Amino acid sequence: DDLIQWLMSTVASIPWLLFVIAFLMVFGRGMLWICLAIGLTSWVGTSRMIRGETLKQKSLDYVTAARAAGISTAGILIRHILPNVRYLIIIDFTLSASAVILAETVLTFIGIGVEPGTASWGIMLVEAEKELMRSPPIWWVFAGSAFVGIFPLVLSLNVFGDALRDALDPRTASMKK
Repeated sequence: DDLIQWLMSTVASIPWLLFVIAFLMVFGRGMLWICLAIGLTSWVGTSRMIRGETLKQKSLDYVTAARAAGISTAGILIRHILPNVRYLIIIDFTLSASAVILAETVLTFIGIGVEPGTASWGIMLVEAEKELMRSPPIWWVFAGSAFVGIFPLVLSLNVFGDALRDALDPRTASMKK
């Protein structure tokens, strides 16, 4: 727990954008490296939430009973605590997927992300921005790529994440009864 706390604090103390820029300058601007850079920085919030829920579950009676029955710590974690925190992992993954998509889009749009020629929402926005510079400006290409492409994807991921939270979170399930 101390090692994980130290690692979480260390990663959280590094500014996200600065880390991603430095990472991409060292390893390159491929989609794999962008995903890896975002993944290396975005796990901290999820791990704090799961750690808090694990500490809460650890103090409940069923864990005390499992310890009294002689089940090992690893067995308690795998058989008892993990199933009770699994919903948090699924929900957070779904809700953070839209943030990762937007992060990659913004990084590419400002010129830090993937290189031209790679399929990306950010590349689409950069190309649409060029159309805005024409005379007369062709604004619907920019609006179409942003609102017809990115908006429905991010909105549907958020709605799906909210539905998963409502279905899987035991606290919301108990409130509906």
